[in-house]
Amino acid sequence: MIEEGIQKLVQTDSAVAALCTAGGFMATLPKGTALPSWSYTTIHGAATPHLRGIDGLTEWEVQIDVFGSSPLSTLRLAKAITRVLDGYSGTLTDADATQVQECFWTSQHDFFDDAARTYRRMLEFSIWYASN
Repeated sequence: MIEEGIQKLVQTDSAVAALCTAGGFMATLPKGTALPSWSYTTIHGAATPHLRGIDGLTEWEVQIDVFGSSPLSTLRLAKAITRVLDGYSGTLTDADATQVQECFWTSQHDFFDDAARTYRRMLEFSIWYASN
């Protein structure tokens, strides 16, 4: 599954691992997760249909939320994750050995949670991969 492959790709990067001991959780961080950390959520996913059927490529638009207790820790982790994903193409180490054709960064937004006193940078990526 591409989700597993992207989580492994990002979290095993040495720059990301130096900033974040655990990350890549689906939808939200587990309670008590040390910050900074990150999660992902699917925005959109669709195969590419043609008159002769599906061409084998799937687009996955993914939102990555980077959480931190300070603006600097949040921005550093977000920058490290962006360096890993933006422009990536290759074979992921998930169970399906997913072939990523291209991955590119599309947008970002910043948020602050006053009650929790945490910062969040939302990153969005578009990933085209060969569906198995």
